[in-house]
Amino acid sequence: MVSTAIDNAALFAVLSSLADNKQLLGRRYAHWSNGAPSLEAAVAAAAMTQDELGHARTLYPLLEQFEQGQADLTQLDPMTRDARYALAALDHEFLGWADFIAANFLLDTALTTFFAAAQDSSYEPLRARARKVVQEERLHLTHGEGWVARLANAGGAVRANLVEALGRWWDETLCWFGPDDDPTMRRLYDDGMIDATPDTLRSRYLAVVMPVLSRVGLDEPVSHDEASGEWRPTESLPWARWDATTRRLGVIS
Repeated sequence: MVSTAIDNAALFAVLSSLADNKQLLGRRYAHWSNGAPSLEAAVAAAAMTQDELGHARTLYPLLEQFEQGQADLTQLDPMTRDARYALAALDHEFLGWADFIAANFLLDTALTTFFAAAQDSSYEPLRARARKVVQEERLHLTHGEGWVARLANAGGAVRANLVEALGRWWDETLCWFGPDDDPTMRRLYDDGMIDATPDTLRSRYLAVVMPVLSRVGLDEPVSHDEASGEWRPTESLPWARWDATTRRLGVIS
């Protein structure tokens, strides 16, 4: 069972979010195994589908280690769970190939940033899985970088579609790490399960995606401090719509 020395509610919430996002990414990618704009892209989509679903399958069994009182056991089964732990942007099929690329480049890279921070985790099951995920995700990042450049350089409606797709994923992906005082991520950091706090994770993430976007003239509201090397959003994120438990954006009622 999971050690009582760990804040189990925090661990359960993040594992649930990682697993659900991976599962839904795989399901959304699968649609494009037959609908991609080229045979090469379809083959890549199929391979990425297998990777994402495989990552989800390795994460869900970890939830079964929790006992009543450590987590909500009604939320263990991904098929019967009534809480949604994946990003709201994944609730529906992608609107087009540009959405596939935006999810691949933005969300998948954000999740990999977390796994990279867990490669020396104090929680051994996460540590072992994190190292494997990081290794397998290298090709996903290469795929995303290449297609972002290709669509952006195409210009016209193709570039406009990419810009719109990136905009649909941008805020929610940045929010996924949580505000810097997010108690869930902070507790995982304090327990040695990840090696960085939310703002540092977000900065690491932006350090990966922003150079790619900048090279093709797709600048986002982000600043880079040359002295510290840190990247920070320059506009406020929509925290009022963010659910700290499910780590997704909702609609203000």
